[in-house]
Amino acid sequence: MSAVDAQLLRPASLADEIAYRLERDILEGRIRLGQRLAQDELCARFGVSRTPVREALTKLQASSLVTLRPNRGAIVRTPARREVQEVYELRAELEGFAAERACSRIDAVARRRLRAAQLELAAAVRDVDPASVGAAGRGQLAAIVGRANDAFHDVILEAADNQALSGDVRRLRDWFPKDYVTEAASSVNELLTLNVHEHESIEGALQSGDGAGARRAMTDHIVHAGHLLIEHLDRQRFWG
Repeated sequence: MSAVDAQLLRPASLADEIAYRLERDILEGRIRLGQRLAQDELCARFGVSRTPVREALTKLQASSLVTLRPNRGAIVRTPARREVQEVYELRAELEGFAAERACSRIDAVARRRLRAAQLELAAAVRDVDPASVGAAGRGQLAAIVGRANDAFHDVILEAADNQALSGDVRRLRDWFPKDYVTEAASSVNELLTLNVHEHESIEGALQSGDGAGARRAMTDHIVHAGHLLIEHLDRQRFWG
C-alpha cells in the first residue's frame, strides 16, 4: 500500500466530513441557492451534536458557499460566475508577483522544501487512479492533492517575504473550494499537467533565478486552474 493509499483510508474529522458532504450537495445542485440549512435538521441528518455542524458551516462560509446569520442558521449562496473569474484573475497576478519576488530571495533550505512538496504532490497524482477509488475516494484524493499543492505554493509565498501579499493570497485561495479543481480535471493527464508539469516549470524558473519566467509560469498556472474550474462548473450548470 502506498503512502497516498494509506492517506485515503484515514477518516476526516466529523466537521470535515459534514462540510465535504454539504459542499458536494451544493456544488452538484442537490441543495439549492437560498435554501436554509437548519442546525437541528443537520444534526439529525448526520447523527451528530451541534458542535461539528457549527464547525462545518463555518468552513462552508469561508468557502463562500453559505452565509451564517446569528440565531437563524445558514443560507446557501452560490457565487456568481464573474466572482469566481475575478478571484482567479487576481490570484494569478498576486501569485505571479510572489513567484517573481521569491526568485531573488529563496534560499537552499526553501529550495529543498519546494522539491519535497513537489515530490509529494507528484506522488499523490501518479500513485492513485481516481477511477478506482469511488466518489468518496476521489474527494479524499482531491483533499490530499490540495494539501500538497498548498505546501508547494506556501514555500513560494514564504520566500517572497511579504506578509500582506501572503495574507491576500491565502484569503483568495480559501474563497472557493479549491479542492474541486482536482475533481474538475477530466483526465489523469490533465491532473499531471496542472499539478506536475506546470509546477516543474515554476520550480525550474525559481531554481535558475529567472524571475520573469517564474512570474509567467505561475500566472499561467493559476489562470489554467481557474479556467478548468469554471468550465467544469459550466458543464455542471452550477450557475443555474
